[in-house]
Amino acid sequence: MALSGPRAAVFGLRQWDSFGGFMGVTLNEIAKAAGVSRGTVDRALNNRGRIQPKVAERIKRIAAEMGYSVNANARALAMAGKNISFGVILQLTETPFIQEVLNGVNAAAEELRQAGYRVQVSLVRGISTEEVISSMRAMYELPVQAIVLMGNNDPALRQEIAACRENGISVVTINSDVPDSDRKCFVGQDAYRCGQTAGCVMGDLLNGEGCISIFYGHDFTSHSERVRGFCDVISEKYKGIHILGQQSTGNDPGNIHSMISGCLGEGRLPDGIYFCSEGVEELCQALRESGKASQIRTVVHDIAGCRTEDILDRTIDYVIDDDGFGQGYLALRLLHHWFYYQREPSEEFFYSDIKILNAYNLSSVTNLSLLTV
Repeated sequence: MALSGPRAAVFGLRQWDSFGGFMGVTLNEIAKAAGVSRGTVDRALNNRGRIQPKVAERIKRIAAEMGYSVNANARALAMAGKNISFGVILQLTETPFIQEVLNGVNAAAEELRQAGYRVQVSLVRGISTEEVISSMRAMYELPVQAIVLMGNNDPALRQEIAACRENGISVVTINSDVPDSDRKCFVGQDAYRCGQTAGCVMGDLLNGEGCISIFYGHDFTSHSERVRGFCDVISEKYKGIHILGQQSTGNDPGNIHSMISGCLGEGRLPDGIYFCSEGVEELCQALRESGKASQIRTVVHDIAGCRTEDILDRTIDYVIDDDGFGQGYLALRLLHHWFYYQREPSEEFFYSDIKILNAYNLSSVTNLSLLTV
């Protein structure tokens, strides 16, 4: 069945079509579309019972248009009896962006539960390899057939993923990858290209001259790859720009405010700030308090952590945005497709689109409620 409707925008149709889109349409969905009861749909599609020929013909036409397949739905019923279970483990769940990822996970999990699957979600505040591994081992006992995992760069996590593979449990990483591990595939943004995009935007903002301070959150694959991509573009394409330094904020709001204030109060004032961390609100507060916000160009990540006013008044010049909801939603639907069709993902990387937002195109944000006020 080809995907249509609002979910078609998630990660683009190409990614959805590469693994087959949604699971089969239900009789209840056909009944709702046709304005009849589920029993009437069942009689029409299976040619049993008394039903007017014109009504039966209309129901069959609607079912065909919606992509209904008797074989696919029979498979869905068979899968429902196999007690398939999936696990999801997210870190940094206190942050606005990961809350968007969680919204996508919850939406897909509810759909899968209605189809007879079980989904266990474990949430970790901050970054804790120990808690992640503990959650993974708890899920082994359920047991689960596969785990969606938000990773980090800890070697202990690579070892645990290898143990999963040895025990027949597949792992799909989400948002932040675990490179050189036995995970099956990754769902999220191409962090390196995302950083390259940010570097190009900043380089053009500064007309190829000046100095930049870089702030990132953690030693997370997504953050380190963004910074690497940013620095590579600046060094290769913008020879007149100097990077003053890179600092880790640890995603701590108090720390972020003091670090930015220190950056603006000592030594050479940066012409630009590349902020690859949670805490954009604290960044903007420090910029305003310094009285130098209008002098400094800023490029940040993820619209979910931004306030509308900070973008509209150009305290934030550009936001490089990611699709958090789509990451959470697609990762679980990939697992469904994998087990439903007994066909592993055809690609190693499922990348979301990179969006560049500023004061003049905020209307392109699908869900403006993502912006805090």
